[in-house]
Amino acid sequence: MLKYNVTIIGVGLIGGSLALSLKDSPLINKIIGIDTNEEGLKKAVSSGIIDTALNLKQGVSDADIIFICTPLSTYSTILNEIKDNLKTGVIVTDVGSTKQKVMQLYQEILSDEVIAIGGHPMAGSETGGLEGADKYLFENAIYVLTPFNNTDEKYIDILKQVLSATGAKIKVLEPVQHDFTVAIISHVPHITAAALVNLTKGNPNDLMLAAGGFRDTTRIASSNIKIWEDIIFTNKNQLIPALESLINILTDYKEIIENNQLKGLSEYLTSAKTIRDSIPAIRKGLLPSFVDIICIVPDKPGIIGQVGLLLGNIGINIVDIEILRAREGDGGTMRIGVPTLKDAEEAIKKLSKENIKAWLK
Repeated sequence: MLKYNVTIIGVGLIGGSLALSLKDSPLINKIIGIDTNEEGLKKAVSSGIIDTALNLKQGVSDADIIFICTPLSTYSTILNEIKDNLKTGVIVTDVGSTKQKVMQLYQEILSDEVIAIGGHPMAGSETGGLEGADKYLFENAIYVLTPFNNTDEKYIDILKQVLSATGAKIKVLEPVQHDFTVAIISHVPHITAAALVNLTKGNPNDLMLAAGGFRDTTRIASSNIKIWEDIIFTNKNQLIPALESLINILTDYKEIIENNQLKGLSEYLTSAKTIRDSIPAIRKGLLPSFVDIICIVPDKPGIIGQVGLLLGNIGINIVDIEILRAREGDGGTMRIGVPTLKDAEEAIKKLSKENIKAWLK
């Protein structure tokens, strides 16, 4: 069995999580880490996240696969620094949130002897840096690959096989299709969330009344600003038309409300509800991966573990879990994701027998 030397440039949240998920794969020989944060690199080595730490040119010279896990604005500099130290047939990939600009950089800077395949794992965490690294970060997430049209399938298959250790669902897309989709489902929502927060002008009286709906809708406005500046400007060609479409829709809403068009408003809201309700019940990526159960649990130590044990004893795997509401001294509400509808029905029966109220979402 072939084993690959993997180099990860940028050992933070994504790079560290990749290293952890690939660490025990039988396809991996060693994992080399590269980062400007020397203390972070030492910690990554001492904790076993990576096998060794090297400088940029040394770290890529013997690599079979290189993952660039740094901000998009650094790609050009990194590629220019490593281009003369890459061996023939090395796969260079990345984790950037936009792909057309990245593929353009690959084409302009790297030689034809290098296999460049764009990548985007659609997963993240509110805890940034190496501290947020999680072996299971990509499990059940969509991991998009954007190879060139003339890329040999054997190299795409190698990257797929290596990434299978992450538990992600690999999807191959054209770069333009990827960027158009993420503009709509990720980039426009981020700008919209920021605009909604700006709408309050920071008025304490308004913010005091901000309940779950406003908080949920605007949560992503607290994301890393520098990263989002890179994302927005590298995807402007897809983002601007998407923003124009949103502005047109908002203008329609404004005119409907101004003219008291109840039927028009009802049609717009109904259409939105129908589309929203058809979204697969998932928390990562774009494909359905589990069925949701809502349950009310008592407030006592170890209750989450007990629920997991109850379901585990009947062979049901919990693939996602979330605390929806907690009431001190009076229990709370949890959402549990299980693989299939049949699993959900069996889980509800089991939990009900244990006097835990549960229902299908």
